[in-house]
Amino acid sequence: MSDKEITTALNLINQRQARLASACKEIADWIDRQGDVPVAGKIRDTLKAVEADDQLVRKTLTSLSVERPLPRFR
Repeated sequence: MSDKEITTALNLINQRQARLASACKEIADWIDRQGDVPVAGKIRDTLKAVEADDQLVRKTLTSLSVERPLPRFR
């Protein structure tokens, strides 16, 4: 697998993770409206770990996209 393919795959995984996190937030909001605040709180607490890692993931993906291989010397 090439570097470009790896970067593309990682970006896709990151996008899917963001969509799943968004869906979980919507579920937590719905559960909250149904009156089960403790369960909604547990979902939100779990999502905090995902959000905490978001900046590191973005930084890593950006560095993968920007880094270029060193020139080869003969």
